[in-house]
Amino acid sequence: PPVPPRTHFTAEELRLSYSPPQSFTPRTAPDSWLYFVTDREEAHHLLHSGLHLTRKAPLLLTERNGVCAWLEKMAEDPAGPAAFPCVLRLRRTMVADMLEPDPDHSAEFSAECYLLSGATHEQDR
Repeated sequence: PPVPPRTHFTAEELRLSYSPPQSFTPRTAPDSWLYFVTDREEAHHLLHSGLHLTRKAPLLLTERNGVCAWLEKMAEDPAGPAAFPCVLRLRRTMVADMLEPDPDHSAEFSAECYLLSGATHEQDR
C-alpha cells in the first residue's frame, strides 16, 4: 500500500537547532545540515513543536553558503524580521528524500535551495 506523506517531524528527529547568524559567510562550504532563516517567534515555535509539512506551504531550505544572502534579503524587507533574524538548521539526511530543488531561490542566493513539503520522491511516481 502507498505510504501517506509525512506531515510532521519533531525537533528532536531533525536535530533542529539554532545557529548564530554571525557564524555564516558567503564562502562557507556546504555541510551535513540544511538551514532556514526566520524570526524569533517562529524559531521558538518550531524548536518546541517541530515542523508541520504541507505541499501548499513548503519550507524553504538552503545550503550553509546561502544563509548570508537570505539574511541580506530579509534586511532589505521593511516588513521582515530583519532586527532579530534566527537561523535554524536541521539534519539533511532526515529529509533528503523529501527535498525538491528550488531553482529560483538557488539563483537568487547563489547557493542550492530546496523546498520541503513532506512528500517523498516515491509518492510522486
